[in-house]
Amino acid sequence: MGDKQIRVGVIGLGFIGKVHAQAYSALPQLYGRDALNVKLSAVLRTHSGDEPDLLSSLGNPLETTEMDEFIAQDLNLVDVCSPNALHLEQIGYVLDKKPHIYCEKPLGLNLDHARKIVDLAEKAGVLTHTAFTYRYYPAVRQAKSILAAGALGEIFNFRIHYFHNSYMDPLRPMSWRLRKAASGGGALADLGIHIIDMVRFLFGDAAWIRCNTGTFIKERPVKAGSSQMVPVDVDDWAHCMLRLQNGAFGALEVTRLSGGIGDSMRVEIFGSQGSVVFDLSQPDKASYYDQRRKQVLIGEQDFPTPEGERPLNQIMPAHKMTMGYFRDAHTASIYDFLLNIQEGKDSSANFYHATKAQEILEAAYLSADQDGKKIILPLP
Repeated sequence: MGDKQIRVGVIGLGFIGKVHAQAYSALPQLYGRDALNVKLSAVLRTHSGDEPDLLSSLGNPLETTEMDEFIAQDLNLVDVCSPNALHLEQIGYVLDKKPHIYCEKPLGLNLDHARKIVDLAEKAGVLTHTAFTYRYYPAVRQAKSILAAGALGEIFNFRIHYFHNSYMDPLRPMSWRLRKAASGGGALADLGIHIIDMVRFLFGDAAWIRCNTGTFIKERPVKAGSSQMVPVDVDDWAHCMLRLQNGAFGALEVTRLSGGIGDSMRVEIFGSQGSVVFDLSQPDKASYYDQRRKQVLIGEQDFPTPEGERPLNQIMPAHKMTMGYFRDAHTASIYDFLLNIQEGKDSSANFYHATKAQEILEAAYLSADQDGKKIILPLP
């Protein structure tokens, strides 16, 4: 595509849609003269006209509620931030115009949807990327470099947790994230898909999984301030045991009911030659224990960038431009894909990899539905 302008359309302008839209608008400030020529051209949403200041801050893209008007804007990239159940229909519709596609996680409502999305994208011949943003945290990339270099030797076991307290209030009203028909699942689909992808990013594919889930707040107000309660049919908590194809064992735990713990993620990896720990409280520094030297090393080490990955210093906002690691990682993920589009290069977080993560997610839910039965992967 060379230096031609990349015209972007964003579908959905809720919280995460705003994060994406603001990332595109901030590129000239964040990357200066090296920034790609990107224009946020259109926003598709379910309502319009009530946030004129926001649209102005985004460069006044077209705001529309009509898909046909949206895709008529000669878009090179469509960024999908809508509820999970809408991804298949919306991506299928826009692919008639063959834009490249960036999509929030999980890729689909379920594995069937995800596989259909992959098939549609492959037939259209477009590039794809998924918002697995924790791949872009410096400490996670450090851990990946250590593992890719074989510095931990044989991997014995690992454990990862990801906790939010966002749904602790039993009067928080229903939303699409609490309805299986719209979301495909609860804490495991919302948070767990990130750490499932991290397992594949760090180690490779799973051989089997066992999972249990729990729903503790079983009904919520139909809307804010209402006394009418409706049932919740997704999980508040999940715990999974899995074995990888490389022989390692692991445990994953997620919840959206971690009272007093607002945003906690921790990754612990143990091998024959040492260990690595990443904690979200120190997003830029992994802790690496070298068994041979009997030494703990903190932060960036002298390991090469993993094959297929772009050095983070090419895509992460500089420290003086930081917007916080959450937004920085979203921006880095988006900019990585924009560079791929410019280079005509496939993404290591493309829809194939998103579908492999969704396959593990689906197997986990199949296991939970059968009281923790072992489910063999891959699924048919």
